[in-house]
Amino acid sequence: MTNELTRHADSAPIAVEEAGRERIVMSLYARRGVELYGLAAGVGLSSDDAADVVQEVMLRLWRELDAGNELREVDGWAFRAAYNLAMDHHRLRRRVSGSIGRLIAGRVEHAPDPADAADSDALWQAVDALPARQRAALYLRYRADLPFERIGLVMGITAGAARSHATNALATLRRRIGPEE
Repeated sequence: MTNELTRHADSAPIAVEEAGRERIVMSLYARRGVELYGLAAGVGLSSDDAADVVQEVMLRLWRELDAGNELREVDGWAFRAAYNLAMDHHRLRRRVSGSIGRLIAGRVEHAPDPADAADSDALWQAVDALPARQRAALYLRYRADLPFERIGLVMGITAGAARSHATNALATLRRRIGPEE
């Protein structure tokens, strides 16, 4: 989809009409909703909380467009917003529980994966045991198929740091799971 928020020759943002906002939000949800959910679940949120994160991302996107704010990279903006909301959720839970080191209890559910095989499930379960930043880097790279430059933007780090998180995560997985057959 071509980004509907472009600039005129005089550099003034073009206002997006209500129908245009709805089209952008619905298009993002259709294209990336499952991946946004998976990102939130992949960093440790429950299925309900992950669904809430996706809903909040869509609401915030609507508000950004309604305010006339220009978003050059809607997908990247949405992944970054989802990641930030998930991290905010973790921080809130830690504050409420009174124990910063405590992990959130409960099983993380992932969005359905078209390549649903036992090996794939075992691999993603092993990914769930990784530190949050490594989990997020792997999820964004291999589930959402984002390049490291966009992963860095989503996570608020450099592309090199995103690549480093993914490399370290893969090395850990190789040690835990063993070499590929």
